[in-house]
Amino acid sequence: MSDLKSLSEIFEHRLIRIPDYQRGYAWQEHQLNDFWEDLLQLTDGRLHYTGVITLEPVDNSSYQRWDEDLWLIEGKGYKPYYVVDGQQRLTTSMILIQAILESVDDTEELNYQLPQDIKQQYVMQKGPDGMRRSFLFGYEKDNPSDEFLRTQIFNEHSSTNHDEQTVYTKNLAEAKTFFSERLSYLDNSEVAVIFKKLTQKFKFNLYEIDAEIDVFVTFETMNNRGKPLSSLELLKNRLIYLSTLFHDHEGHKVLRAKINESWKTIYEFLGKNSSHSLSDNLFLRNHWTMYFKYSRRKGDDYINFLLDEKFTARNVTHPKSEDDRVSIEEVEEYVTSLQKAIKPWFYIHNPYIPLVGYENEKNKMLLDRLERLSFRSFKPLILAAFCSDQSIEDINQLLSAAERYNFTLFTLSRRRENTGDTNFFSLARGLLRREMTIASIVDDINEWVSKYYSAVKFGGYIDEQYEVNGSGFYRWDGLRYFLYEYEAYLRSRGKQSIEKIDWKSLTSTKKDHVTIEHIYPQTETDDWSDIFSKFDTEQKKLLTHSLGNLLPLSRSKNSSLQNDSFSLKKNNGKGVGYYNGSASENEIAQLVKWDAQRILSRGVDLLRFMEERWDIEIGNDDFKKVVLALNFIENNKEEVVA
Repeated sequence: MSDLKSLSEIFEHRLIRIPDYQRGYAWQEHQLNDFWEDLLQLTDGRLHYTGVITLEPVDNSSYQRWDEDLWLIEGKGYKPYYVVDGQQRLTTSMILIQAILESVDDTEELNYQLPQDIKQQYVMQKGPDGMRRSFLFGYEKDNPSDEFLRTQIFNEHSSTNHDEQTVYTKNLAEAKTFFSERLSYLDNSEVAVIFKKLTQKFKFNLYEIDAEIDVFVTFETMNNRGKPLSSLELLKNRLIYLSTLFHDHEGHKVLRAKINESWKTIYEFLGKNSSHSLSDNLFLRNHWTMYFKYSRRKGDDYINFLLDEKFTARNVTHPKSEDDRVSIEEVEEYVTSLQKAIKPWFYIHNPYIPLVGYENEKNKMLLDRLERLSFRSFKPLILAAFCSDQSIEDINQLLSAAERYNFTLFTLSRRRENTGDTNFFSLARGLLRREMTIASIVDDINEWVSKYYSAVKFGGYIDEQYEVNGSGFYRWDGLRYFLYEYEAYLRSRGKQSIEKIDWKSLTSTKKDHVTIEHIYPQTETDDWSDIFSKFDTEQKKLLTHSLGNLLPLSRSKNSSLQNDSFSLKKNNGKGVGYYNGSASENEIAQLVKWDAQRILSRGVDLLRFMEERWDIEIGNDDFKKVVLALNFIENNKEEVVA
């Protein structure tokens, strides 16, 4: 049945909990803005239809476990409910109520009610003995969001004092900050108006359902305002639903608890880095690629496979064939694999955040390289390596081979984006099940490099950059990665411990500032015109944007300084210059002059480093001159170092 109810009516003798199969709080600034604007724009005498709230009565056997709430249910006649749909709206309303209570003095009335009375009506009831207390709205126990809601949103003490942070607790905190900031601009009378609109003028279409099996179907098919359910959220609901279908198996309750515990772990690690939360859909997609047999035909339909082909009610109760049957053991094994995979998945993306069991420094460095370059199709393979407990030495070999593959085939040889992806995706499952070794996979990766790497294609790509936009190596998408790796090589060779080039700074964009320097500048001044006078305009363009003329700076520099003479660039007399910069800058600072021969010489040296670093062949020095687009420069034996 349904009825149009205000928030004050919904909380009349009801105890409301968000059940285990529901996702956490997902609303962000866009949805919060809409909610707030609806409140502000609601005029006197009008009502606002806010959406659907669907509740499921909690059965006696379930609420009997709610020890701290029994006094309210059995003693005061409160009815316990689960939220099937509308929890985002309800949670947002409760956060706003709490923010309103914190914005006024305890003696200040809001719509003829004192704050302590409002708190008792919506937030928490206290027993006459002062000991018993019950939150009127919250999550089921053992959900990190429940603890966070009580302590950080409602500001109530917790005896457990668990402090687990997830992407959902982050959303809760940001929602409270959002409302608190907006309320701070209002006086008490305006806050009272907001409170009245929220609790009396916002109307919800309230539904109550009672058949347990309908709950899960309802949850999956609800289409509400706000963020749609993610694939991971839908999957959790489906697996919990399937656990109820194994009612004749004594382990079905254990399975449900296992699913909840696994998702708790998953969301903990997805949101562990608060400044860069991980995508739940990407995690599920990559795990699916690793866990199930991959084919390109189904490559983009992982969630359809999971929800429509694999984990269906039919496959539990009456499968078309025994091969399709899903057992409770199979579900448990899959859930366990998801839980085990989330920690290495987090580490792969955050190697320098301390994590017990992941202390190998070379491993961190190799993962960092791939993050800078791009993992491309290797994430499922790398995840499988960690999940199958391969040795760290073997995993490092895999990471090195993957980085070499991605740099040589895509950054240099300009192969198609999907080159090799089906092959490497399909190997992940074999590695996970230890049906193949990392050594054999590394051999396979190297064979692909031998077959598809091409120095000619790289040279042709640089020629195109000159023809299309006249920028040569300067617009090469691999330039910063390459120069950053060369910088690391110079530091290791010179045993320089201080890292003066930061990747984030090197790749950032700031108006009128540069992070890659043209040593011989794009705009020629008198100091440079004499040195390069024998070259025509086209040749000067080739020299300017050639690899040997490009230098990574330890700190971004105003673009107007790029035109300085070479001596000023090395040291401008004001403490700024190559002489106290990065290892690459120090190398250039040793030179007495900078001319075409030195641009060529440094370019050839950089290509030699490229050959050694990625174990490839570019060609002899004459071919390197062609790649550098400097074959108009005559070779000479002049010493280039002071």
